[in-house]
Amino acid sequence: MSSSASYVSRVVCYLVGLSLVAVVLTEGGSMCEPIRLPMCSSLPYNKTRMPNLLDHSTQENALLAIEQFEELVGTNCSDVLVFFLCAMYAPICTYNFGPFGSETIPPCKSVCLQAKAGCEPVMNRYNIPWPKYLACRDLPVYDQGVCISPAAIVDTMPDEGMEGDDLSPTEDNNSQSGDTLPSDTQPSSSYTEPPPLWLPRETANCGECPYNYAVDRDIFFEKEYEYIIRARVDSFMQYTSRLMFTTVIVQEVIKFSGLIIPEGEVQLFSRGTCVCPHLTAGRDYLVLCYEDLNAGRLLLEPDCTVVPWNSKKIKRLRKWDNILRREQRRRYERKRRNPRPNRRRV
Repeated sequence: MSSSASYVSRVVCYLVGLSLVAVVLTEGGSMCEPIRLPMCSSLPYNKTRMPNLLDHSTQENALLAIEQFEELVGTNCSDVLVFFLCAMYAPICTYNFGPFGSETIPPCKSVCLQAKAGCEPVMNRYNIPWPKYLACRDLPVYDQGVCISPAAIVDTMPDEGMEGDDLSPTEDNNSQSGDTLPSDTQPSSSYTEPPPLWLPRETANCGECPYNYAVDRDIFFEKEYEYIIRARVDSFMQYTSRLMFTTVIVQEVIKFSGLIIPEGEVQLFSRGTCVCPHLTAGRDYLVLCYEDLNAGRLLLEPDCTVVPWNSKKIKRLRKWDNILRREQRRRYERKRRNPRPNRRRV
């Protein structure tokens, strides 16, 4: 960890320690106030300050808004969901402390990605998209800005009788990265084996890909792709030793089948430890691939078609898709009218 990131970790831990001993700060009528949101009662800090990161002016307004996530929290889709929501709706109060002044500290981008990766599939099963106002793309990365994560929060009280200026975090917390949780606090996942890794990757392309498809009519009708999007590649994350995801910003949805695809931040899941077809962060692509309806995920697999974005291809793709859908309906009707007879067991 760089010295600046280490310094930020020390300061954040220091601030949370002060919050835990219920220090109330006031200046010009502004103050830290006790957290009154029931969902956030188990947080390792207990003071917040309004307005929050979603511009709710009071905790009463924040309560009405955060209550909509109670059923999602009840599914236990992610161990960091409550922390992420509370960091947005009841952010830690750092008023007038050190370099932060009256700045509100947001959750780290990695916390948002962990919560979203675990819980968005659950929402997709009910055709509910991840809210745009909780998008991860605008949140800071731990070593490139000030943000808060579970790993940066101390959970022990300072020795009784210590003066405020003598408070300091433990050595264990100095070495923890804000983007990686300790092994005993890893977020929950539908993949219990192997365990989540949450390792950011600067690049994730495989050495060689078995296919390199162009936007071709014969390939389109052979593959029968289930979604087509225009998207900008944002980042790569190794989810487990057998699964990774690519975060993209969807700018246009040309086709979808069983899943509703929102514009904005979406994850494309790939098996293994690298991505095929090849992608480059920051570039726009036309992506044609498949959906995993059971998990509520969009897939990115080697036999998918990914090409640099070109608006001239859209009219052609829409025409092909209309023809393909008509053919699929005809096949469905033939199967429905002429079902295969049940075979007798011998």
